[in-house]
Amino acid sequence: MIPARRLAWLLRLVDVRRGERLALAKAFATLLLLITAHTALETARDALVLTRLPSRELGITYVAVGLCVLPAAALAARAALRFGAARSLMGGLVTAAALLVALFAVPMNRVTAVAVYVTSSLVGAVLVPQYWNLLASIFNMAQARRMLGIIGTAGVLGGVLGSAAAATLLVFLHVGTLLLVSSGVLVITAVVLVWMPAGERGPMPAPAGVMPSRRNADDLREEPFLRRIALLVILSTAATLFLDYFFKWTVARSVPHQEIAGFVARYYAWLNGLSLVAQVFVTGALVRRMGVATTMVITPFLLLLGGIGALVASGALLAVLALKAVDGTLRNSVQRVATEIVYLPVPPAVRARAKPFIDGALARLTQATVGLLLLALAGANYLSAWLLAGLVVVAVAAWLGVAIATRAPYLGLLRHVVVGDWVAPPDIDPIDLESAETLVEYLAHEDRLIVLGAMNVLARRGRERLIPALILLHESDAVLVRALGIFGASTREDWIPRARGLLADAREPIRIAAARALAMHGRLDAKDLALDAGPRLRAYAALHLSLASASRDPMDDPEIVSLLDLPGPDGGPARLGLLAVIVDAKPNERFLRLLAALETGAGGSREWTEGLAKAASSQQAAMLIPHLISRLVLQDTREIVRVALVSFGRPAMDDVWATLLDPMRERRLRVHLPNTLARFGTKLAAERLLRCVETDHDGFVRYKAIRGLGRLTADQSITVDRRRVERLAHANLVEHFRLLGLRAPFTAARVPDVAAGPATTQFLLLGLLDDKIQQSLERTFRLLKIVHPRDDIHRVQIASQSKDSRTRANAGEFLDALLRRHDQRPLRELLLLAADDLPISDRVARGSVLLHTAPPATREAALTLMVGDADTAVAALASLHEATVAGQPARVAIRGSLGKRPFVELTTADVSAPAPETPDRGPHA
Repeated sequence: MIPARRLAWLLRLVDVRRGERLALAKAFATLLLLITAHTALETARDALVLTRLPSRELGITYVAVGLCVLPAAALAARAALRFGAARSLMGGLVTAAALLVALFAVPMNRVTAVAVYVTSSLVGAVLVPQYWNLLASIFNMAQARRMLGIIGTAGVLGGVLGSAAAATLLVFLHVGTLLLVSSGVLVITAVVLVWMPAGERGPMPAPAGVMPSRRNADDLREEPFLRRIALLVILSTAATLFLDYFFKWTVARSVPHQEIAGFVARYYAWLNGLSLVAQVFVTGALVRRMGVATTMVITPFLLLLGGIGALVASGALLAVLALKAVDGTLRNSVQRVATEIVYLPVPPAVRARAKPFIDGALARLTQATVGLLLLALAGANYLSAWLLAGLVVVAVAAWLGVAIATRAPYLGLLRHVVVGDWVAPPDIDPIDLESAETLVEYLAHEDRLIVLGAMNVLARRGRERLIPALILLHESDAVLVRALGIFGASTREDWIPRARGLLADAREPIRIAAARALAMHGRLDAKDLALDAGPRLRAYAALHLSLASASRDPMDDPEIVSLLDLPGPDGGPARLGLLAVIVDAKPNERFLRLLAALETGAGGSREWTEGLAKAASSQQAAMLIPHLISRLVLQDTREIVRVALVSFGRPAMDDVWATLLDPMRERRLRVHLPNTLARFGTKLAAERLLRCVETDHDGFVRYKAIRGLGRLTADQSITVDRRRVERLAHANLVEHFRLLGLRAPFTAARVPDVAAGPATTQFLLLGLLDDKIQQSLERTFRLLKIVHPRDDIHRVQIASQSKDSRTRANAGEFLDALLRRHDQRPLRELLLLAADDLPISDRVARGSVLLHTAPPATREAALTLMVGDADTAVAALASLHEATVAGQPARVAIRGSLGKRPFVELTTADVSAPAPETPDRGPHA
């Protein structure tokens, strides 16, 4: 059994899974051979150039490389589109090997040395990017994070082997012999590529009718992140070339001419050894712990420090060697892996076209430009150690600045890949003339629903004046009531004569609507209604007549008191008529006693609840706040009550909070209080909701508080304490892995869906566990949404659970880039593991290492833990299954529900555990 700490260390170092080893072995061998050949060739080219070209003419090599690589990169891009990356790479390897044999056969002079330099650069600038492009089509983002470090080790190891072989061969052979050695290794690499499976060698679909060069430019314009990568490549290439020239210029001036070849070979061997150590022990840990975007900053940052040191030391050989050592150690390990991972979220077809152009043509164009600049400076006799060190510092500083600013675009690209294009809902625009004419035409439609819809649209857009008063001639009750409501709330008066006529209508709802509309404009003569046959209108008129007295309280009016005490079927409508007056009237203290009396005898219908809510809000009757809170249990009027409570401000919010804290209040009321609290939209409301999530004993109430807090932060742009929310998210992830640990021992067995016996109880138990596992993860993402309201975390959650490996990998990379702070590391590690596509048993094992816990190894142990679980439902079903397996008579019954929570009653021969009403107390609940 591997100890937990050692297992964690091994997982950080090597994490290769089943099904990945063959592809990894091929990729490792190919890169090992390719870089071995390239490094040996680099040793030969540097030795030949430094011994045959004056130091002031070294810039010629950069110009020559730029001129030759541009057409070679374009040709490679065409070949990759037509034949596929693998076949194109094989052709390039064979071509490079043939060129090296030809160069070995001709006499060595300045021109031949420059040709060797160009050939070596073609291998590095065209063939190596083609290899990484091939790799990107094989591995997804998650695999790349785990395996590119291992594959990168092959490149660094190849550098060590190539430089060590070159240093050894130069002791016995001429430097030109290295050309033949490199040629032979390139041919072997091409042979290894033949063994790649056909699925990995398929050609990329070429865009019809578009030339590669033009398409590359279009890709840079259409994909902003590619422009950022291109800028990084330009600056890093310029900085590397200035540093390379500085190194060669210093070596040529400081090392005796006859010792240059051996010195360069030995130095490169040591340099590649350091790079190998960095690749094995540093790169993977950096990418996993710090993230891709942060890892990209490390190389320019350390180079900037080294460049400043070389500038202070006036270009001393040791300072320049140390600066080159930093570059050589990190560029082919940390920087290479980070750069290749950054490309992966780019769509494959775009990446296949753009990567050779950026890494090949664009980088070599930069190389040619830098070469021309260095030639110009050398020709003007401006070159000096101070100038070269200054150029290195400036270029590296620019590179560092762009690398730091790359995190936001990288996160944006991942957001686009995972979430897609999110479009904000459009605001309600003012209605145009043509649309208004169409809506007015709909007012004459025979279908009352279309008429109602047209009126509602015009009213919402502030164009209620387009509704003609003749609409009051419509035969539909619903149309007339709605039209009178709109007219009553407006400033128009052209409808008043027709509304007066409706006071004599045979239909009581029409008479009531007309009276209320007229009363809102002060045009109602209550005496006209006093003799109305309907009790509601009689009460409506009586209260208006009572209010005619300037100081008389309606409760002192015997007529009003008799209406309040009216028995029988006329009592309810009469009291509703009184309530309607209060709803329509302006604030008046004389209504408070009457409103309190109406509240005492109020019914539970929608009309009563809506009337009380509106009356309490319009009159600011704070004594009705507790009554309104108690009516939140009614579903159809809940939003109306919430609007009324919000109108009271802080007093209502304090009462809602006090009710939420009272554990004696019924659960079906408490579960609706968090959303009510969120409707106040204040910082204090957010703080109280967060406290509810942290402390409430009821899991369903906590869930409602999470939803309310998420809605509040999204709608009102209110920020909450990030650390507190993330601690809650971490607690839910801990619960997620605890439940996974209980579920894992049952994974191997498939439970048949049968009617009775142990299979049925196990089926029920595992179904409950699966639901709770999913719920714990959902709550985690809802909590993340609270602290990241601008990101569509819900879609990230869906992507993280997708069956497509690339989609899951992109979601994991997005979460990794989003949660980069040091204190977010525990949350990030658990979240990435939860989003991994590992089997459940492997996820549990790795989660146990992170949480330092031991999951149950057998079903019996898991069942024992479930029987004693704090979650009542889990414990009850586990006890039932245990009793059923033991052959004891048992039954389970659902005895109704409390809100959305069922009562579970368990009875066996030895076990009797009715589920209590108190909710579970687990962190997930």
